[in-house]
Amino acid sequence: MLYFLERKSELVTVHERIIEENSEFVVSELAFADAGGIEVEAYLKVPFEGGPLHPVMITLGGAAAGREVIDYLGDTGGWMILALDYPYRGATDDMSHWEFVSILPGARRAMLDTVPAGMLALDYLYRRDDVDRKRIVLSGGSFGALFSPALAAADDRVSAVAILFGAGHLQQVIDANLDLPSPVRQVVAWVGSVIVSPLEPLKYVHRISPRPVFMLSGTEDVAMPEEISRALHEAAGEPKTIRWLSLGHVNLKSTEFHQQVLDACMEWLQEIGFMTEDEVFVLPTSAAREWEVE
Repeated sequence: MLYFLERKSELVTVHERIIEENSEFVVSELAFADAGGIEVEAYLKVPFEGGPLHPVMITLGGAAAGREVIDYLGDTGGWMILALDYPYRGATDDMSHWEFVSILPGARRAMLDTVPAGMLALDYLYRRDDVDRKRIVLSGGSFGALFSPALAAADDRVSAVAILFGAGHLQQVIDANLDLPSPVRQVVAWVGSVIVSPLEPLKYVHRISPRPVFMLSGTEDVAMPEEISRALHEAAGEPKTIRWLSLGHVNLKSTEFHQQVLDACMEWLQEIGFMTEDEVFVLPTSAAREWEVE
């Protein structure tokens, strides 16, 4: 954790550009930079309803990040949503083996910089006078679930953490997600786990306590197998809430998936006193039709 604290520097520039505005909310594109060279983009949705102080959900997504997350969440009432992107600008698709090897140093640096980048987002939120600092929730899903324990452990300005479809033991996580023959898969998984070992969730999840943590997993999730999901659950301190749903891994095309996950998260937020029964998130009807599996 010391690495993340030393890597993070002072927030020096914030660029904001409004990209959508209506009678209910305004969405802005943000760009943060610190004195040490970390740069990251984010999207912020600020509602017009609610009190003078808005609770905030910071999201770290998986396949979807940034603006897409805001669209997926739909009507979030009086909650402010800050969807954080990852500080990586290199290639991600259609790479040869040599091209993949060539991006590893930059990709590793970007993954490690995700934690201090999240701390920059918290710096920005603390500069605003419309943020309820007692209700800043970090939500990490899928790929983002691997970063959220380290970020929450490094920065106690996070009030509560939701870890959605996450797991511990990064070597086994990587192994479960590689489409390679054995024993090549095991070798690659070991090398990958060494590269990203500073982010191992099992090192940090217990440090979230005494702040509330919510861990949601799927019984049919082959990307985050049950054994290593339970390892993360067991390593977390109290207070913790663990939920299992009859779901596979993140499915952005399924409205049923989105609704079940959203309902479980809202139930937890109500249980810990961060959300009232009137403060519900409502999925967008038009977008929901677009997500349905063909």
